[in-house]
Amino acid sequence: MMASYTTKLKSFFLSFSIILLCSAVAVAQSADSQEPDFNAFQQQLKKDYFSVGALLQTIGDYQHERSAGYNGFLVGNARLQVYGEFDQGFGYQLQTNFTSSAALLDAAAYYRFSDGFQVKTGVFKSPFSYEYLTGAAAIDFVNRSTAVSQLAPKRQIGVQLSGQTTDGILHYSVGAFNGNGFGINRNNDSHLLYVGRLEARFDTDRQHSDDQITFGVNASRETKRRSGFIGGIRGDQTLLGTDVRITQSNLFLAGEFIYSWLDADSQADQYNPFGYHATAGYHVTPKTQLLARWDYFTSDELPGSVNTESILAGINIFPTSVSEIQLNYIIPTKQSIEYSQVLVNFQISI
Repeated sequence: MMASYTTKLKSFFLSFSIILLCSAVAVAQSADSQEPDFNAFQQQLKKDYFSVGALLQTIGDYQHERSAGYNGFLVGNARLQVYGEFDQGFGYQLQTNFTSSAALLDAAAYYRFSDGFQVKTGVFKSPFSYEYLTGAAAIDFVNRSTAVSQLAPKRQIGVQLSGQTTDGILHYSVGAFNGNGFGINRNNDSHLLYVGRLEARFDTDRQHSDDQITFGVNASRETKRRSGFIGGIRGDQTLLGTDVRITQSNLFLAGEFIYSWLDADSQADQYNPFGYHATAGYHVTPKTQLLARWDYFTSDELPGSVNTESILAGINIFPTSVSEIQLNYIIPTKQSIEYSQVLVNFQISI
């Protein structure tokens, strides 16, 4: 059994090495290129009042022993969006995902009174978690951390107030939402989800704008009477979270922690699912990045939910400014190595 697993894994990595070699050639060829096609696209379809964006991700998934799912390939995202801002601070965003049963991802309009105060309405990401608020094309690994995937409130329909201080250090967002997710157009229980985030951004090097420390705190409060929280539990849930990301030259360090208080209607017990991740990344070359992550989540014995703990190793390669190849190797710390998972993502993002 172990020999068979090793043989398959070697075969996979041999195939991926060929991909990496081809990518390296593409990187070398594009190093001196001005990418004229992309520059022409930006000039034509990247305007303040009207911009077009797209994301296509194809993912390969291999696991010798699986507890769920199947080995093979899938289209992770096939997104198209238009966005812009008109005179007097009125703006919009429309985004769809053709791989999702609820095709509409974002449909939002906003009015920017000033940098310090903006009102936004529609369906969009609720302001919780640095990693979740990072776009799908820019996250560090193929998938977001387990804690964020399981606990963060995700996209919602509602209204949000946001802004920043005049020096650009403090940013705030607070909103009231239906709490049903973006797949349901109307509130189904008359209870609202309240979410808030406060974020501080400090530049550590004035000559390098990417060198920055970002620290955030998040909170949410919600009651569900018809649909359920994680594990299908109905009741009251409070979430608190904090995250930090430090970028210094070619190195970044990041971490996030989310804790939940879930009071079930049907029983007196309180559940406290929580999770965290600790992540590091380093650009060994301008177009090649190595990553490592410790990912932990406990469901606190919620029905239908499982505890997970894993170590992730990753390689990100950026052949051009619009393309990326990601390789992730996920090792579960509480299971046999035969349950390790290999994910490969090839994406185009414009």
